[in-house]
Amino acid sequence: MKIPVVFAPDVKIALRLAPMTLRASIVDALLDLGDDPTPPEAVPYAEIPGAYELITPTFRALYTHGPEDLDHVSIWVLHINT
Repeated sequence: MKIPVVFAPDVKIALRLAPMTLRASIVDALLDLGDDPTPPEAVPYAEIPGAYELITPTFRALYTHGPEDLDHVSIWVLHINT
């Protein structure tokens, strides 16, 4: 079951500033977290419960995956490699 993916305001700004094709591929990858919030590429971040770091060749994202009663993914930080 797909869960909601929420983008922090700074993440939305970073995406708007990215070139269109790069933006589309990043958004697709981030929205995929709604299907699988902890893919094999994601690693726990800084011993914070529910926090993960996803590093790809094109971007790095920090996000949290909410508890089951408030199940969602919140993308907090996005660094785009250009």
